[in-house]
Formats: sequence, structure tokens, C-alpha cells
Amino acid sequence: MWRSLEVPPEELRCDVALVCGQSFRWKPVAENEWRGVIGSCVVTLCQSAQDILYRSIPDDDVAPLLRDYFQLHIPLAPLYRRWCEVDTRFATVAAAFPGLRVLRTDPVECLFSFLCSSANNIPRITRMIDALCRRYGEKLVEVDGITYHRFPTVSALASASEQELFALGFGYRARLLVQAARELGERGEEWLYRLRDVPYEEAHQELTTLPGVGHKIADCVCLFSLDKPQAIPVDTHVWQIARRDYLPELQGRSLTEKVYRQVGDFFRARFGAYAGWAHNVLFAAELPAFRHRV
Repeated sequence: MWRSLEVPPEELRCDVALVCGQSFRWKPVAENEWRGVIGSCVVTLCQSAQDILYRSIPDDDVAPLLRDYFQLHIPLAPLYRRWCEVDTRFATVAAAFPGLRVLRTDPVECLFSFLCSSANNIPRITRMIDALCRRYGEKLVEVDGITYHRFPTVSALASASEQELFALGFGYRARLLVQAARELGERGEEWLYRLRDVPYEEAHQELTTLPGVGHKIADCVCLFSLDKPQAIPVDTHVWQIARRDYLPELQGRSLTEKVYRQVGDFFRARFGAYAGWAHNVLFAAELPAFRHRV
């Protein structure tokens, strides 16, 4: 049974929010429909002209889960208006990307997903996460001939072998995933979840003590799962945006730790407390799958 989430398109658009590289577990299953896994729920979302409809397996009312996942307590339209006023580049792309809000994913899923993101692209990361869930995640249900799994637990990933992951196509990331899982297992998952309650700078620094986690991955985890809306992940696309549109003096420079911080500080000064959300819209405009929109 379809239920209404009662959210207008200017506040949420699935066709951008679900497929722009925040999460890698959503797939299109029909026109204007996407299906993915949140925790132990298999959720199908339908984007209509006025609303988002949803249904789930189990057939529970997952509206509270979805409202948390999409952070619907944060009004997005006023943020867009403010960012358009202060930034001409944002004003140029905003109309093509309405309703692109930042997801609030599970920190364990987010961490290990972005450990797969180094020197990678969204389609390939998605395939790697699919393989990871099929191999190590708990089976949930089969829908339309496709079996859905929970994201693997830390203990399941810690018990994986590098050889298994290498065979699944993880390359050099296999070693980092296993090392990070074993380190997180020793610290306890609660260590990661507690980072939601500490300041951004502290959470970022703590994350970089995990194997394979540099500044960019730490900022992805901060932004997409740890309630740090000011985090600015500076990847290849954002580095290009910064030099082309905002900081031309960085042309010819390397992305050192100091320069990385400079780029993030610029976005935070320009866009304010939710700078990471604004950055996400500018980032999406650079993706090959979305360039036709701009």
C-alpha cells in the first residue's frame, strides 16, 4: 500500500537525492520509482508531481524512519533562497536541482561505503556495495526477483579476508576495509555513533585515525551520517569547482592539507552553517549523469 510522505518537490526530489553519491543502495525500479534498503526495511519510493509516496517490507509505517533519513525537519527551500542570494553559481544551477537534500545514513554503512570511493565513480561504487551486501549482509527479502540484504555488520566485515574482497573487485581497498573493520570492532561501534554528539572538528579528526580514512572520506562521513552540515568533502569535482568558480589563485596548486582546509573554509564562509548541503548541489551539477540538466 502506498502512503504519502507529505513532502513537496522543492523539499525532496528522489531523482537527484538518491543517486548523486550520498548513498549507493537505491536503484530505479520503474518510472519515478526507486527501491533501497534502510536498516532492515526494503523501501520503495515514488516521486509524484506533488509528493513522495512510499511503501515498505515489512509493511510498516516507516514515515518516522524516512523523515529522519531525509532530515525533513530541516526546511530546504529557505536555504536554497539564501544560497541563491549570496552566490551566482549556485543561483545558476539551483533550478535544475530542486529538492536535493543531504541524507542521514547509518554511520557504519556510510564509513565503509566511502572507503570504497577512493579513485572511483558512483556506478562502480554501487556495484561494489551490492557485492559487499550480497556476500556479507543478512538476507532480508526477495522483491521482483531481486534479493535485498542488510548492510554488513562490522563483525562480518572484520571477519572477511582480503582475498575474498579482492576477488569481489575491491582492489587495494580490500586491505583498508578489513583493517578499518577490525579497528572499529576493537573500539566498538558506539565510538563511531558517539561522534554525532561532538563538534565537527573533533569528529573529523577522530575519523582520520581509522585505517584508510583521509580528510575527504572523513568529511563524507561527517556530512552524510554524523550530523555535521558544515563538512565539505573536497574530491576531484569540488577541487575543480573551487579553482574554476571561486578560488582561481589555487590554479596550479596541489591539494595539500592546508589547501584542503582553505577550500572548506571558503565554502563555510560563503554558504553558512549548512555549507555542506549547498556544496552537494554544486557537486551534483558536475556529475556526468546530471550535466544535461545545467
